[in-house]
Amino acid sequence: MRRRGFTLIELMVAIAILLVLGTLIMTFLRNAIAISRTGIARGHQYETAQVVLRMAVEDFSQVEPAPPRVDGDSSAMAFSVRQDCWGRQVIMFTRAFGEELTTKGGYDAGRGSPQAGYSSPYTGRNVNDYWMPTGGNVEVVYMFEPLSFGTRLYRAVQSPAGAGGLIDEVNAWINQFPSANMDDFAPSAWWAQRNFDMRFELVAENVLAFNVELWDEQTRSWDPGPSGPRTAWSFSQRASQGLPALPYAVRLTVIVAAADPILAESLITRPLSASDTMVDVESTANFADAGDPSAYVRLNGELLAYGGKSDGGFGSCVRGALGTRAQAHPIGTRARGGEAFRRVIQLPATK
Repeated sequence: MRRRGFTLIELMVAIAILLVLGTLIMTFLRNAIAISRTGIARGHQYETAQVVLRMAVEDFSQVEPAPPRVDGDSSAMAFSVRQDCWGRQVIMFTRAFGEELTTKGGYDAGRGSPQAGYSSPYTGRNVNDYWMPTGGNVEVVYMFEPLSFGTRLYRAVQSPAGAGGLIDEVNAWINQFPSANMDDFAPSAWWAQRNFDMRFELVAENVLAFNVELWDEQTRSWDPGPSGPRTAWSFSQRASQGLPALPYAVRLTVIVAAADPILAESLITRPLSASDTMVDVESTANFADAGDPSAYVRLNGELLAYGGKSDGGFGSCVRGALGTRAQAHPIGTRARGGEAFRRVIQLPATK
């Protein structure tokens, strides 16, 4: 019996079909992997933002107008928003200290005294120590790591509040280093000498912005402008002027960077002065569209809100957005973008 095999043409057709199917399968797998990586990157963004927001909402929801000191000292700063040497907001306030009622150290501190041997301030890391009396309040400071390009957000707490405490120490650093050159890392060394890593705890990484806008007696809208919110605050200055010492509400903006494949990062292709409103970059891929709530670019310590976007740059930029300081940036500065998350918090003392 004669056997019939495949002809050359049939074999070539079969190979061609297999190649087409293989190409389709590879394309499908690549797209599926890209979608999966995008979902993971966005998930990490959302998770980071929620970690930051949960902690901040808990803190701001317990801000106190004036810390009750057991020793009668009323010099503690209740609420302050300033800029560090790189133009980023540093947020400082005093809040109620609920941990005093839920920990052994807090219970002992509530009925002890320095004379009885309770001489350690509460720092958040010594929950089992015997603290000095706290007066039911704690100082809180949010700031970025003391480096010009850092994206790690830190938080520190200390109790009791008062002169020479955590907030006074941070204010001393700001006063000593009101500005910094691009190659000036002395402010970092100053904090290293005071054990920054031992005093502050990491809240989250890949945070491009942690900024507050403050509603006062003249604010009528959250939109920027003459009737818009404040972005700086001095408790003592306002108290001396007979003005409300605390804002009525706080709008918190957290901007979180993403990883590949949705990383929004590029280099600027021409130097910027502090007043330029056009930013030329190598690429605007993955940056938010103009008009989007996330339409911000971070350059070193400055945030820029942009009203226009093209392949090669950003236009109609508002410099020093969200309380940061407008400043010059050399060519090659890294431009970063991310997803913005917002939350409005009414302070309990103003309800």
